[in-house]
Amino acid sequence: GVFPEPQQDPVIAIAAVALRQGAREPFLRAVFTLLSCAPVRGASVRSFGSERELLQVGFGVKNAGL
Repeated sequence: GVFPEPQQDPVIAIAAVALRQGAREPFLRAVFTLLSCAPVRGASVRSFGSERELLQVGFGVKNAGL
């Protein structure tokens, strides 16, 4: 495989699982998608209309000039 090139390969989804140290189960399962997607069992899904919005929310960026 080849690492994606941002000019050719848009980010279409970011998924995150957060686990407290010592816990057996995650306290957060989130999926951020470009446009819509089917529900993901056990996860919170948020969809965005643009790659910019997806990346700003997925990485916690606010007014970063993207």
